Amino acid sequence: MTKHSRQLMRTRQRGSALVEYVLVALFVVLVLMAVGPGGIQQLMTNLRQAYSAFVYAISASWI
Repeated sequence: MTKHSRQLMRTRQRGSALVEYVLVALFVVLVLMAVGPGGIQQLMTNLRQAYSAFVYAISASWI
Protein backbone atom coordinates (compact mmCIF):
# COMPACT_ATOMS: atom_id res chain seq x y z
CA MET A 1 0.00 0.00 0.00
CA THR A 2 1.48 3.32 -1.03
CA LYS A 3 1.54 6.49 0.99
CA HIS A 4 -0.90 8.14 -1.40
CA SER A 5 -3.45 5.33 -1.11
CA ARG A 6 -3.27 5.45 2.72
CA GLN A 7 -3.90 9.20 2.68
CA LEU A 8 -6.81 8.70 0.31
CA MET A 9 -8.33 6.07 2.61
CA ARG A 10 -8.01 8.40 5.65
CA THR A 11 -9.63 11.24 3.72
CA ARG A 12 -12.55 9.01 2.74
CA GLN A 13 -12.94 7.83 6.32
CA ARG A 14 -13.05 11.42 7.56
CA GLY A 15 -15.62 12.28 4.93
CA SER A 16 -17.85 9.35 5.86
CA ALA A 17 -17.69 10.28 9.54
CA LEU A 18 -18.80 13.80 8.68
CA VAL A 19 -21.75 12.42 6.73
CA GLU A 20 -22.72 10.24 9.70
CA TYR A 21 -22.60 13.18 12.12
CA VAL A 22 -24.71 15.32 9.79
CA LEU A 23 -27.30 12.56 9.35
CA VAL A 24 -27.60 11.99 13.10
CA ALA A 25 -27.91 15.73 13.74
CA LEU A 26 -30.61 16.04 11.08
CA PHE A 27 -32.47 13.09 12.57
CA VAL A 28 -32.40 14.67 16.04
CA VAL A 29 -33.64 18.00 14.63
CA LEU A 30 -36.45 16.27 12.74
CA VAL A 31 -37.55 14.34 15.82
CA LEU A 32 -37.54 17.52 17.92
CA MET A 33 -39.55 19.34 15.25
CA ALA A 34 -42.06 16.47 15.07
CA VAL A 35 -42.58 16.54 18.84
CA GLY A 36 -43.35 20.25 18.75
CA PRO A 37 -41.98 23.31 20.48
CA GLY A 38 -42.27 21.63 23.88
CA GLY A 39 -39.77 18.96 22.81
CA ILE A 40 -36.84 21.35 22.71
CA GLN A 41 -37.80 22.83 26.07
CA GLN A 42 -38.10 19.34 27.58
CA LEU A 43 -34.70 18.38 26.16
CA MET A 44 -33.11 21.49 27.65
CA THR A 45 -34.77 20.82 31.03
CA ASN A 46 -33.50 17.24 31.04
CA LEU A 47 -29.98 18.35 30.12
CA ARG A 48 -29.98 20.93 32.91
CA GLN A 49 -31.14 18.33 35.45
CA ALA A 50 -28.53 15.81 34.30
CA TYR A 51 -25.77 18.43 34.45
CA SER A 52 -26.94 19.56 37.87
CA ALA A 53 -26.81 15.99 39.19
CA PHE A 54 -23.38 15.51 37.63
CA VAL A 55 -22.00 18.69 39.21
CA TYR A 56 -23.45 17.70 42.59
CA ALA A 57 -21.83 14.26 42.37
CA ILE A 58 -18.48 15.77 41.43
CA SER A 59 -18.58 18.37 44.20
CA ALA A 60 -19.70 16.03 46.98
CA SER A 61 -16.77 15.94 49.38
CA TRP A 62 -18.00 12.97 51.38
CA ILE A 63 -17.47 10.49 48.54
